[in-house]
Amino acid sequence: MERDDIDLIQLTPAEVQDILSGVAILECRGYPFAAPDLVPAVVARCAMEGYQAGQDWFWCAPRLFCHTSERLIVGSACFKGPPVRGAVEIGYGVAASCEGKGFASAGVARMVEEAFTHGDVDAVIAETSVHNPASQRVLQKNHFHSTGERDDPEDGLLTRWRRDRIVHGTS
Repeated sequence: MERDDIDLIQLTPAEVQDILSGVAILECRGYPFAAPDLVPAVVARCAMEGYQAGQDWFWCAPRLFCHTSERLIVGSACFKGPPVRGAVEIGYGVAASCEGKGFASAGVARMVEEAFTHGDVDAVIAETSVHNPASQRVLQKNHFHSTGERDDPEDGLLTRWRRDRIVHGTS
């Protein structure tokens, strides 16, 4: 799977509001969803709360992973808020039926590209469960490195990951 096989579709506030209102989302802009719950309610709620608090929609908006040749929405991702001290955190997932096919790796590559289009972003960070080797591999394939672990009261032990912007022409 190449990253060029995945397009990111940035949802609008109205589309996110539809998710929050309980409307079953089976397609977006003419592309069917591989699963009905690709944008979890918690992600939609956080997006709208950030936007209503005055954050730039770019950093709030969930993105869909659209597999271009199959014309199918296979997963989603989000920035978990605007950059803080030059770093922006991402979260991502794919439909269970789409796991193991490279969609998550390609989608994360697109999210990293999108983050680094902003000059104030020097790093992209993410967290994975220590019990989720597939997600860890997605980040490794995208040149993230582990920066340690933390215990989360809800999610258990998490590994923290970081990918720094590569600056060419410096020593």
